[in-house]
Amino acid sequence: MRNMRGRRMGMGRSWIELYLLLLIAEKPAHGYELSSRINDFEIPIFGVGQMGSLYRVLSSLEEMGLITSEWDTENTGPAKKNYKITTAGLEYLKASEIKIKRFRENVDKFLARLNNLNKI
Repeated sequence: MRNMRGRRMGMGRSWIELYLLLLIAEKPAHGYELSSRINDFEIPIFGVGQMGSLYRVLSSLEEMGLITSEWDTENTGPAKKNYKITTAGLEYLKASEIKIKRFRENVDKFLARLNNLNKI
């Protein structure tokens, strides 16, 4: 699968991207809220600064045209950048369903073979 700029996207990094796209599609949010909501899936965000890693992924999604952002200065406290999915982001998310189903089938095969080892 290729992103909006024609770069090939491997499933490694794109898993986090897909989860973030799903969360943003469900409800536009700022980075800290997304980091809390992604914990529902027990997805680790690796890197020296976890929030920095998250913001790099969000920045990449924005560069690819899959999400947009705007600063919220209306509420009290520091301004927060809110993210919203684009039409292209929704299309990308829906198109990824085939890859996800294939991956699930591969995991099921792996587990079945692992189960057969346990019978030995």
